[in-house]
Amino acid sequence: MWFLFFFIAIPFILFIGFLVFSIFAIFLINRIFHKKYSQSFSLILPCFSLIFYFILITGRISFKSIDPQYYKFKELCKGAGEIINYSSKYESLKKEYGWNTIYNKPIKVTNRIEEHSYYNQLNNGIIFYEYKFYIYKYFGIFLKGDEGRGWHWKTESTVGCKP
Repeated sequence: MWFLFFFIAIPFILFIGFLVFSIFAIFLINRIFHKKYSQSFSLILPCFSLIFYFILITGRISFKSIDPQYYKFKELCKGAGEIINYSSKYESLKKEYGWNTIYNKPIKVTNRIEEHSYYNQLNNGIIFYEYKFYIYKYFGIFLKGDEGRGWHWKTESTVGCKP
């Protein structure tokens, strides 16, 4: 039943509201401009409402593709990954000395990109494994959930890069 409410009733109400808004806007434009402009505008606004309706049904409106920080994040991901020092002696050193994993604090690259890293260090102080990855936080309108748990809106999401 909730499925019908979220995917039929609410988008239909939004669609009707957008049409009423477009009729009101066309009425104002008709008063201000020539009828030629209002007729073309009356064709454009319902098309925009159909596009909005389709995007709403698919459940995601994201602004990450127009954000320059996203493309910076993609460039940084090319340099992320793991570095293994002493790879030929890795197993023997690990058995002989033991090791600890040390996590570094996240470094903010920009206001939405964070660099995370950690390394494994042998008990004698030699660093043999380093790992670095990035997390990008972006904003949008996301419809999440299912019929059993319920539906909810999310406005922020994260994506990470791993090699």
